[in-house]
Amino acid sequence: MDEWEHPRPPAGTITVVLEGPDCRVLCMHGDVDTAVATQFTTAHRRERVVVDAIDAEGVTFVSSSALALMLTCVEASRAAGLHPVLRSASHQVNRALRLAGIESLFTRPEPGPAPSSRAPADSAD
Repeated sequence: MDEWEHPRPPAGTITVVLEGPDCRVLCMHGDVDTAVATQFTTAHRRERVVVDAIDAEGVTFVSSSALALMLTCVEASRAAGLHPVLRSASHQVNRALRLAGIESLFTRPEPGPAPSSRAPADSAD
């Protein structure tokens, strides 16, 4: 039997997860190659997906097709009046965005307040 008759399943995934009643997150994990990006696009009937956030922290490889999909989601979300954020990204995704020259198109969430490092109050003797 020829190996190519039954290709291996995709090593990565792209899903849209509903977090709470109004927060849609594009979640990407594993090797997000062209096949994975195409499978996602086809499953959504080539409609532009609107999201509130992108979580790409678990990505181990990202193709240019996956970057294009991320960018398309951001553009569709902005057109719908949302302000999507790239809330987490792996080193591979950050590097690919930087090399593609599109890093600035992805808004990052504002950093939260730093943990308190107050010294204990002096006691009056």
